[in-house]
Amino acid sequence: MRLEIIIDKKHQIPTSTMEALRQALLKQLGETFPDLHVRVAPGSTMSLTVSRASKEDKERAEAMVQEVWENADSWMPEESMAS
Repeated sequence: MRLEIIIDKKHQIPTSTMEALRQALLKQLGETFPDLHVRVAPGSTMSLTVSRASKEDKERAEAMVQEVWENADSWMPEESMAS
């Protein structure tokens, strides 16, 4: 499975935060999807793409991504939370 999250550059998210999100996703989703490849990168828009997965796995992965995102306190670097 391939998971790609593109974060709009205008939000000015630090590279350390994007890497922390990538690591959190690998940790949380990696047990369920052992073939997981995650990319978090800046872009011109916000997007989430799940590919190389069945419809059911895609829906499950998207729900898990939402859960990780909403629990940002557990993975976001301290310097990002201060801003």
